[in-house]
Amino acid sequence: MTFPRAALVLLAVAAASVATWFAWLGWETGYRTLPDGIVTGPYSTMQVVAAGATITCVVVAGCLALRCSVKGSIAVVACTTVGFALAWGRNAAASDESGLWVVGLLLLVAGTAVGGSAVAVLTWLVSRRAGQRRR
Repeated sequence: MTFPRAALVLLAVAAASVATWFAWLGWETGYRTLPDGIVTGPYSTMQVVAAGATITCVVVAGCLALRCSVKGSIAVVACTTVGFALAWGRNAAASDESGLWVVGLLLLVAGTAVGGSAVAVLTWLVSRRAGQRRR
């Protein structure tokens, strides 16, 4: 894989990660009180699941585009994590006066990196197995 192509793939992965946050989570306006008095939010379960599914697709597509190499997969997970975390952190920092958004950002980065790594490994295993079947 040539450097310019890999750089374009990684740029697309980062952009898709930012777009994922804005598409699924960026439009949320706040907390809601349910009829039984429980406060929920700011995101609904559907939004979080959809964002997770979309990020999973971004990691898989990025890993496949870079032929599931170890370096490529690490770069894809890093770009996904940074893109999504920057989008979330920008919003959280602007709306949180307590400073606890930093804790949320650290948890988001850890979760995205671990989850993205698991998806990258599974993508590599599946593509490797598919490659063996073709022979």
